[in-house]
Amino acid sequence: MSDSSPVPDRPAPASGGEASSLAFAYVALFGMMGLQLPYWPVYLAHRGLDPGELGVVLGVATWARLAAPWTGSWADRRGMPHRLAAVLAAATLAFTAGFALTGGFVPLLLLSAASGLALAPVLPLVDGIAVGASAAGRIDYGRVRLWGSAAFVIVTSVGGFALQGRSPDLVLSMLLAASAALLASTLLLPAPAARIGADAPPPGSMLELLRRPGIRVFLAAIACMQGSHSMLYAFGTRHWQAIGIPESSIGWLWSWGVIVEVGLFAVGQRMVARLHPTGMLLLAGLGGVIRWPLLAWVESFGVVFAVQTLHGATFACMHLGAMNWIRDCIDPPAVQRATGLYVAIGSGVALGLGMPLSGVLFESFAGNAYHAMGLFSVVGVLFALSLRADRRA
Repeated sequence: MSDSSPVPDRPAPASGGEASSLAFAYVALFGMMGLQLPYWPVYLAHRGLDPGELGVVLGVATWARLAAPWTGSWADRRGMPHRLAAVLAAATLAFTAGFALTGGFVPLLLLSAASGLALAPVLPLVDGIAVGASAAGRIDYGRVRLWGSAAFVIVTSVGGFALQGRSPDLVLSMLLAASAALLASTLLLPAPAARIGADAPPPGSMLELLRRPGIRVFLAAIACMQGSHSMLYAFGTRHWQAIGIPESSIGWLWSWGVIVEVGLFAVGQRMVARLHPTGMLLLAGLGGVIRWPLLAWVESFGVVFAVQTLHGATFACMHLGAMNWIRDCIDPPAVQRATGLYVAIGSGVALGLGMPLSGVLFESFAGNAYHAMGLFSVVGVLFALSLRADRRA
């Protein structure tokens, strides 16, 4: 499909049930992430893992995202991503329950790998269904997706209050409840916008998808832009502690970035209509060129808080640009694989390599390691410009 497909300013009215069920799935997914990112390392350390072992166990879940394109391929061929998402959510619940029954580095590592392989493909499967509904004009993707970001902020905040003064074992109980909610939400997911019937052409191989016009440049841009967040995700809190920002204020810095993200998702489709998906990717890269060097230089809480507003550019614009680019440029039979590749390259490979690199840089240069993230954003801008030039051609 041509990258010059028209982007509607407003989608046609959607059935409330379809939008609500997708929003419920995003709430459940990002509610789990709101528990996992800040509190799961605390639980694993409570179970006896030292820092080196903890890094390995957490890293396994990141690399598990590489499985997403292959589960997406299965969903493309069978036309039942909602059913596959439910099966994977059930497996996630079972593996999460297994953490209460095992201990020691190797068993926890294997269980983390299994749960990561089960959970990682669920988000791109849900994204694929949402992209299909958006392409059919039934939902506004950004306004549905924003509920996930809102859930992340709420669950992270509530989880902190709930854990205060209590045993880290409570983290597992909360994560089990979140896993059960995820399973319930996937059972309510709608069928995809266009199922592949017996008369439809086969979706082709992963290699054929990678040969499609622009997709390799698109994935390279995503890798640079998503990878540029590595320093923030791995060492942002430690850097802010080092420059004297109190922990109570650091929580506000994280929350504010996601709040801005929610706001941009609410109006994002109008921006896409004006800037096109490639323009959104370009804006995301330019946001990183500004944001990361500023975080290396500034030490005042007020200025850092203001800089965190750029999360709306570096992440939200990138994600909206990516989802709409897939909507416009990838034929429906390959959408699930495309969203899987987006997650595998951006959240799997880019962060899987970027976080260890950030560790080396942070150890040597402290906050100045953010300048390397700025360089990643510069390269991402160049790829976005190339993608935009191809669209105009």
